[in-house]
Amino acid sequence: MGLEAVDTVKGLISKYGIECDLKQGIMHLAHRAKYSSEFEDEVGFLRDRYNFEQMEYIPGERLSEVIGSQAYHSAQWDKAALHLHPLNYALGLAEAAVKAGVTIYEQSRVTGYSDVPVLVKTASGQVKAKEIILACNGYIEKLEPRINGFIMPINNFVLATEPLSDELAKQIIPKDTAMQDSRFVINYWKLSGDKRLIFGGGENYRRGFPSDIKGFVRNYMLQIYPQLAQTKIDYGWGGTLAITMNRLPHFGRINNHIWHLQGYSGHGVPTATFAGKLVAEAISGKLERFDLVANLPTAKFPGGTLLRWPGMVAGMLYFALRDRF
Repeated sequence: MGLEAVDTVKGLISKYGIECDLKQGIMHLAHRAKYSSEFEDEVGFLRDRYNFEQMEYIPGERLSEVIGSQAYHSAQWDKAALHLHPLNYALGLAEAAVKAGVTIYEQSRVTGYSDVPVLVKTASGQVKAKEIILACNGYIEKLEPRINGFIMPINNFVLATEPLSDELAKQIIPKDTAMQDSRFVINYWKLSGDKRLIFGGGENYRRGFPSDIKGFVRNYMLQIYPQLAQTKIDYGWGGTLAITMNRLPHFGRINNHIWHLQGYSGHGVPTATFAGKLVAEAISGKLERFDLVANLPTAKFPGGTLLRWPGMVAGMLYFALRDRF
């Protein structure tokens, strides 16, 4: 299903002609030397157990082939993975939906809904429906308490540099892959179509964002690429995602007509796209694959929606300290 999710994204981009800088390959980087043996073992396990041949182990002596940084010890090169411009991808999907006859009501915050009859309520109107899909992820807030305890909303932050020279872009990411590291509080980055470095790093667990997102994320970027100290930061932004206890997505039904899809845990581009495919199958009467994912083991955060936040903060701070020391 993971591979099918990637193929589904690729197929939609091709079918609808979505211009979103689609590129191949992701590099997973070990920030501790002791992880290198695990990285190598996993590549062998995927090959021997699942016949997956598109993952390559990159030992330390070859790292200069894939990254212009001294911050890491080895890497896994996933050649089956893709990366893209996610906003342009979302806009392309929206345009395709509208052309197919979908009506999209923006700026219509849902204030509540009822099961019988199935009715979605907003401040300025309501919609009757046969089915409702709750696809709010980290933005669900108090809309549906029965599923809120399975996810924890967290904020993550990204910057975009000025366009880099061809030489500098090639130096920092020689293969033009996406990059991610092995930290619990992950760093992730890539080059945009116009050769900006798009770098995500740092997070918080409260409602507000840092007052200086550019500076906040820049500190993480310079730990990996000190050679970018004089590079201008053009943009900085943040958003809210939802993680689950075990990082598996949380799908299910509240009753026969209320479906929920959430908890992508940082893998929303392929997994949320595939979730749409599965729920479409299910609503059409083919429940097997949706139910397979819905029956994955899930657990609520300890303390429910009231006490999950302090427990989560304590846990994330602990793992952040482990990353650092």
